[in-house]
Formats: sequence, structure tokens, C-alpha cells
Amino acid sequence: MKAQQETLSDIAIPFCTPLQVALPLPICIGLLKTASTDLGGVFPALDMLGEDGQTLCAFMFGTCDLPAPPKLDLGSLFKGKTEKPAPRVASTCKKEPLKVLHISDYHLDMRYVVGSEANCTGAGNLCCRVHPYTNVSVPIQEPASIFGNYLCDTPEALGTSLFRQLPKATGHRWEDFSFGLFTGDLVSHDIWELTEPYVLAEELLSYQHFFDGMGGVKIFPTLGNHDTFPHAFTSFPNQDKVLPANASFGIQQEWNYQNISAAWENYGWLSASEASTVVNSGLGIYRAVTPEGLVIISLNSDVWYYFNMYAYIGGNSIDPTGMFNTLISYLLEAESKNQAVWLIQHVNVGGSTDYEALPAATDLYYQIVDRFNNTIRATFFGHTHADEFGVFYSNNGTVQTAQTAASVAYIMPSVTTYTNKNAGFRYYLVDPESFDVLDSVNFYANISNTDQWAKHGDVTWEFEYSARDTYDPSHTLLKPNEPLSAAFWHQVTEKIYTNETMFETYTDLRTKKFRPFVNETAAQRNLTLCGLRSMSVPIFERCLGNMKSTTSFL
Repeated sequence: MKAQQETLSDIAIPFCTPLQVALPLPICIGLLKTASTDLGGVFPALDMLGEDGQTLCAFMFGTCDLPAPPKLDLGSLFKGKTEKPAPRVASTCKKEPLKVLHISDYHLDMRYVVGSEANCTGAGNLCCRVHPYTNVSVPIQEPASIFGNYLCDTPEALGTSLFRQLPKATGHRWEDFSFGLFTGDLVSHDIWELTEPYVLAEELLSYQHFFDGMGGVKIFPTLGNHDTFPHAFTSFPNQDKVLPANASFGIQQEWNYQNISAAWENYGWLSASEASTVVNSGLGIYRAVTPEGLVIISLNSDVWYYFNMYAYIGGNSIDPTGMFNTLISYLLEAESKNQAVWLIQHVNVGGSTDYEALPAATDLYYQIVDRFNNTIRATFFGHTHADEFGVFYSNNGTVQTAQTAASVAYIMPSVTTYTNKNAGFRYYLVDPESFDVLDSVNFYANISNTDQWAKHGDVTWEFEYSARDTYDPSHTLLKPNEPLSAAFWHQVTEKIYTNETMFETYTDLRTKKFRPFVNETAAQRNLTLCGLRSMSVPIFERCLGNMKSTTSFL
């Protein structure tokens, strides 16, 4: 293995030089050197002539078709309990709603340099820092602000301002919030320059920001693709038989799970038993119960993330890591106890700008959400940096109506402004008995105002919109205190599909009102529309295929 790692490093320059048109040389060399151990372990373990290789080819080179996901034996997967309970009738909220904070994609940049070039080119276009290969003799065209810029990750002053300014922006004290969610990604985007100590330092510093800033409010976190080293390369215990020792789960991930779960426990976010599950599961997952009685299940989306090379080992088989078996067991138990569940994870299982998840895993996830839609009150993602949502339907989305809408996914906008987005956060109003979401209330920081903020000494976070008022302005879709059901969100998709003004409203809010607003191309429009109703990769592909006459994506 040592020889293999040295070989990969030695060939980095001759291998990367011809690829400079698509991938800048420093990034290519850095990625190869950073991930050489992993790549040297993964590729011999892949069935390159079978579906492993076909799936990898489809995602990495676009010259192969994605294989169809395997047929599912739902009777076996659901442990003989395939029959869905009678549909739950959602009632109107009769008590004071809970307030639940949601933050995602913090992406702190500890290498952010105030005054450095904020409008750089090349080397991944992650600006506001002094790279080793930066030409420091070139005059700065746009100096990086202390509070951030549109081609940069989050400086500490911007990130911590969220916590300083949240009470003023929302009009609520910290003690008014019942708990919070964090749907992943703490580390900066320079994945070709990362080291294990740097990743861990960014993780722990970011969690310290949360703990220091949230006034004692408990937060339930999940892991993002950037919350490991190398970026997204997460191996799993069941792969140890096919991987060499220095590319095994124990080497790659144990350090991370142990450190972050200890932080989560020390801050009082998880109990000792919940934190131990993060490590003992071998998957970085856990199940927790809030003081109000809501069950929160945190999944590790690296299991299905396309950039994780380890995910391709048996990636088109049924639940190769066993994570979904654990999830189903949790859901069966919650169903038997009549408990409500929220699922939190990072990478979207469907699509909106591209596919980024392996089809087999997303197909199984979709069937689980459909089967347990009475128990699962909502699912929460991050990753895209955009403000989005998606609807799940019964019967694998073959009929998409308000009556067949089964569940909704809230895809959380980011704190980071990378790339060309304003910073954002939100809170939900939640029925304290059913744990249905009654409204999503969103706030943003307009990064074009950084000069003004610098004069005044801090960021101004502003109210952006209420989902209830924006998508149902005449209040004809919902009764007072009625939750934002999957049927409601399907009706919203109908408005977005058919009403140009509503489509532009949705696409404007996706970027948290980044200016100048630009209308989407026909190809981008199809991706957006399909993303609203395609919470699995096979369904997303099917939708895009039906629109192929007007899209250049396929």
C-alpha cells in the first residue's frame, strides 16, 4: 500500500497537467495527494466491470448510464410490516407553537484573510485567502470584507454575527427556542488543501461558536460531506474485509466520530448513550428524543454521496452499510409507540441542480419515507446552499397529486455565501403535540452591505419571508393554524409550475435574494421543476427524461 500511495503522488503532475482545462492544476494535485491512500484502497475493492464501475463512470465521467436500482423486497426490509397504518389526519394546532432553529452549511474559513482578493480566478475560485500559489504582487481588485464576500466561505465575524443578532432579527429571546437543528458542513471548501488537524480544528471551533452563541439552546447536529477528511471519503465497518488496513474504517473515521461525539455530549446536545451510538454504529448516526417527545434520527449522507469513493463499493446493492436497516428499526419502534420522527441529514436524496446521490440508496430512502409517512413528520437536508424543498409521493411518485403527497423535505439555505448567495437561517413554528411544521420563517444577511456593516460594527440580519404567507398569500390553501402538509407543498409546486411570478419568487428565494437576479435557462428551469417533485435519483432522471426536448442536461 505504501508503494501505491507514493506512486499516486509521483504521477500527480503528469496526470493532472492535461486536465487543467477542467480542473486547476493545484486542485488536482492536492486532491490526488490528499486522497491517495483512500484511492489506492478503494479501486482494487471495486467491481470495475460490474455495476460499481458503471455507477462510478456515470457520475465521474458522464459516459455511462446509471444502472437501475435493485428490486426491493419490502417485506424483508420492513420486517414483515409493510402495511401502512390508516392515514393520519393532521389537526389544527391548539397550543402555543414551538420555535425550532435551523442552521446549515456554516463552512467556517479559518484561512480567511481580510483585505485579500475577494474576486479571484482559478484555483477553485475560493477567494478571500492567500493561497500558496497566489501572485501577491498583483494589486488587490476587491479587498475581502471582515464580514464576507460572495466568492468566499464564512469569516468568523459573519458566522458569529448570526448568534449575536438573532434575537434582534427574530424578535425572540434565545430561551424562546425549544431546540435547534444543524444539517452539516462546518469546514471550508478548499478540499485539496485540507489536513486532518485542520478539519478537526474547524469542526470543534464551529461547534464552540454554536454553544457559546445559542444561550443554552440544545442543537441536534448531523454530519456533512465536508465534515471528514479527506473530503467525503467515509469508509464503513463492513468494508474492512475488502480494504487494506490503512484505508479501513478505524483509520479513516474513528478519530472524527470520537471527537465530534464527545463535543456533542460535552455541550449537552446528546446524552452519553446517544453520543456513543455515533461511534459504536460505525456510521456516525444517532437517535435522540427531545424533551418535548420528538424523535430525531440523524443519518450520514456520505452513505449515498457521489463524491465518497467508498460508497461505490457495492453502491448499487441494497443497503450495503446497514444504515437503512437501523433506520427502519428505529421507525418501527417509533410507530409502535406512536412517536413523531424528524429525519436530519445533509445531502439531498433527489436533485435540483444535479444528481449527487447514488440511485439505489435514494430509491430505498424514498420507500422508507412513503411507508412511514405517518410517523415521519418531515425530513431536513442542507448541502445545496440554496433555499429549496421537495415532495415525496406514495407509490414511488408514479402519480403526483395533493392526495398522493406523502411527505416534505426542507432543504436548508446556507450560512456561507459561497458561491453567489446571501447568508441565511430560519426557524420553524411547530405544533407541540403533533410536531407538524406550521411555518418556516426565514432571515438573511445581504452581503452587498458589508461596507455599511463595517462602519456600524456588525452584520444586519433581516426578515426575508414566511413560507405560509409567501406561498399562500391569500390564505386559501390552509386554514388558520393548519400545518404545512405534504398536500400543501404539492399545491405550491403546482403554482411554481404554472405561474411565472411564483416561479421567479421561488428561484429568487433560493439564493436568499442574491442580486442581480437572473432568470434561469430552459435547462436550469427543468432541473428546478424536477427537483421539487423528485426526491430520489431514479424519479429525478425520469422527470428530466420527460423534459429532454427542452433541456440540455441529458
